[in-house]
Amino acid sequence: MGDVKEEPTKYDSSDYAVGEMEVDDKKLLRRVDWQILPIMFLTYFLQFVDKISLNYANVMGLQDDLNMSGNDFSWLATAFFIAYAVAEIPQGALLQRFPITKVLGINVFLWGVFLCCSSATQNYAGMMALRILLGMVEAVIAPALTMYTSMWYTRAESTPRYGFWYCGLGAGQIVGGIISFGAQHAPKDAAFNGWRIMFVVVGAVNVLVSILVFFVLPETPDKARFLTEPERQRIAVRLSQDQAGVGMKVFRWRSLLEAFGDLQTLLLVLLTILITIPSGVITTFSSILIKGFGYNSMQSALLNMPSGVVSIFSTMVSTYAIAKGFSRWLAIVVLLVPTLLGACLMSFLPHSNQAGLLVGIYMVNTTVAPLALIFAWTGANFKGYTMKVSGSSIVSAGFSIANIIGPQTFQSRDAPQYMPAKITIVAVNAAAMVVVVLLRTIYGLRNARANRSGTPARSFLERRMAGKSAVQDVHDDRNFRYVY
Repeated sequence: MGDVKEEPTKYDSSDYAVGEMEVDDKKLLRRVDWQILPIMFLTYFLQFVDKISLNYANVMGLQDDLNMSGNDFSWLATAFFIAYAVAEIPQGALLQRFPITKVLGINVFLWGVFLCCSSATQNYAGMMALRILLGMVEAVIAPALTMYTSMWYTRAESTPRYGFWYCGLGAGQIVGGIISFGAQHAPKDAAFNGWRIMFVVVGAVNVLVSILVFFVLPETPDKARFLTEPERQRIAVRLSQDQAGVGMKVFRWRSLLEAFGDLQTLLLVLLTILITIPSGVITTFSSILIKGFGYNSMQSALLNMPSGVVSIFSTMVSTYAIAKGFSRWLAIVVLLVPTLLGACLMSFLPHSNQAGLLVGIYMVNTTVAPLALIFAWTGANFKGYTMKVSGSSIVSAGFSIANIIGPQTFQSRDAPQYMPAKITIVAVNAAAMVVVVLLRTIYGLRNARANRSGTPARSFLERRMAGKSAVQDVHDDRNFRYVY
């Protein structure tokens, strides 16, 4: 029951003849990378900045300006992710029916509009309504980018690409700190003060990037005008040989049932929840925690920036290692070790140890990287368009659930230590390690069964339903194996 790892792609070393032309795979990949990855990075970067803008606004006087009290701020964060989770179903349906780039582009435009409108709110109710709307339109991001990446790259190639656009999260932490620091220099008594300026600036950039998504990103490789016809054919051949891609864009009830009834789905959702709770807590409340260590608002914004460096470094190193053959499940366990240590530092060190507490917060940010690996896992191990859309949406809903739970561990009565929230981070990280090992065992057993029978690796439900449909929405290649 050996590991099936993300081996370096076997297609990179030679040129391949397609039609009457030779196609160099390395040059083809570089061309695709330069065309689509920067825009994907920008979209993920902006949706994260949208989320943490509330975090920074909180230390810039948001609660005082909107007359908030008690747990009002926690409920703003919670309401966003309740809407995010509920919207996964309609957003998934839109991705199934319409081109991914068009659905994503319209949603990014709406992010910008709602964020700009947030700058004009005068009370808690208005901000709550806009956070709910923002959560609904941002729900598209993870399923859309997961599906879109799967359209272009083999399973081994896709892993570092997931890591690249997912680094938008770390970049958001860094740039968000700079934006917050700059906005806090606005006059305190101005009617349009710092956090309002921040919302307008970030919202306007969202609107501009939505134009790039809608008009520059190709809908599919077949419609990519920057590629020649032999290059488009070569992408299709490579994905077929690797049992990758998204399959025919046709809705299959069978594939939907297989996605919901698959044990890997349950475990991936559980793993996402356990990993995201610490990430969500740090994302929404890191500025508050740092300020509680004895720093002012401006210092908190700047001191939060190294968290982004940790996020980027851990994401890129882990995805690169996997692309070179390192086991994905083991990479997640390794990443969770510093997360667990960091959680212990920020939870149990004396409040006077500012340096140790800051190091703890920075170390917890290694929990960000495993989520990129889960997205890549979903893109690689779910088969067919419907199953990939469903699996990505379900996993993304797990992300929302975790972010609903996380803010509620921060209760105003626990300020400024917030000890229950810190202990929660320790507990869920330990549990995540157990789930990772269980998921690796499931994949190994399925691959071993497939090796003995000479059939594709698949779940129990897939085996039961095999042969009942004349049209298959899965890869029937008997060489298909789960990667882990």
